[in-house]
Amino acid sequence: MIKKILALLLCCTLLCATALASEMSLGDVNAWLNGSAKLGEGSKGNQIAVIPFSHIDGPGDEDLFYAFVPFKYVSRNYIKYQVSFLSCTCRPADMNMWSTAYVELSLPDSGKIDDAEVRFLSFDLDSTGHYDAGQYGDSNPAPNGNPYEKLVNDWVPFYTGKTYAEIKQYSTIKDIAAEDFAAGEGREELTIDAWTGATVSPNNVLRMLIALFRYHATDSFFDADESAAALREVFAATAEVTAKTAAVAAASEEEELPPPQDTSKTYLANADDTEETPCEEGNFGPTCSAITSDNLRQYLFRSDVVYIDLRDYEDYAKKHLKGFEVIPYLALIFNADADKDASLPQLYGGEPTNPVPVYEESDEILAALFPKNKILFVMCQGGGRASQMMNILKARGWDMSKVYNVGGMGHYTGAEYKDLVTDTPEILLTATYSFDGLTRIAPAN
Repeated sequence: MIKKILALLLCCTLLCATALASEMSLGDVNAWLNGSAKLGEGSKGNQIAVIPFSHIDGPGDEDLFYAFVPFKYVSRNYIKYQVSFLSCTCRPADMNMWSTAYVELSLPDSGKIDDAEVRFLSFDLDSTGHYDAGQYGDSNPAPNGNPYEKLVNDWVPFYTGKTYAEIKQYSTIKDIAAEDFAAGEGREELTIDAWTGATVSPNNVLRMLIALFRYHATDSFFDADESAAALREVFAATAEVTAKTAAVAAASEEEELPPPQDTSKTYLANADDTEETPCEEGNFGPTCSAITSDNLRQYLFRSDVVYIDLRDYEDYAKKHLKGFEVIPYLALIFNADADKDASLPQLYGGEPTNPVPVYEESDEILAALFPKNKILFVMCQGGGRASQMMNILKARGWDMSKVYNVGGMGHYTGAEYKDLVTDTPEILLTATYSFDGLTRIAPAN
């Protein structure tokens, strides 16, 4: 991961040099980075950016540097970032390693950038504990003897819950009130003075967060906030560059997708029918799907499609198609009794054609799992769960011209899919499914 980030930094540095030489703005650089390659929304790689970073050294002198955002992912009510920056420049350049922070910034209900807060900050693992998302690039211990562990335990947690309005008022850690730094359970004995002998890196952690919040303001979530609009000016791209990047993206568009239902097909509507019925729009069964095992291969790995496997983790681990992510339908999305039985965790009960939300957040979570602005390919074991899932999406307001039932794993046994199947029957997985912190609205018996 860190090697990939460093490689990206090198590329971005070269691009910045080119941009300066051709008088491109920073917004032009970012538009080109994300518009000329498979990066950004709906692609295989997340949006990246170069952001201005006001670095401060020990004597208090400031220099303009650039920080690099190699990862941005919009979650339900926050955004995940990685950001790489120079934390210390007090030594020769060959000793100044880059730090990479993993940061989660909230998307506040107010829609105001000033109310956005730091949900999580780490130079190690991300908030799930599964990904090694950060790296601290300064010396350990610091010149005053404080080890890295002290920074992790004392300094980093100070920012949790802090809003942009609070953080932007600081220039250095000397601006932070001692009582504010010591506030919080277990922090009573901490003192900001402990960092005055090694203020370069702590100061630049602060500067990095300020820079990242300003970039955070460019997300479309803050479109209605005038304060965010002012922060976006540095990231604006000229019309000429925007047009060029759009042209590059258009030139690399994948072939046009067919409508989800193939109305030229027929099916037996009832088991005892003697004549087949023509497929019609709105028939979400795999028999009427325009994309099946006959042609799915030509539509895989597209930048405009989200590929979803609705089986449970246990079955997914044994065998799945590459590129499909698992979202367990029966375990997390739907159970007919979920609206009546509080012991069941699913988002919806009732019927797939008339789903009953179990939580206030059910639709919000559904939109995070099945993005409305993307094309969705859904599959399961035989296509039945995918059909039910499409009925739920239709009932909750999805544009069904963008949702495809591509059948089930049982349909992809042909030799043409052998290289695309991940087959790991030796993996035995037992999963526990639940949601945390949701507000139940459905009555329970």
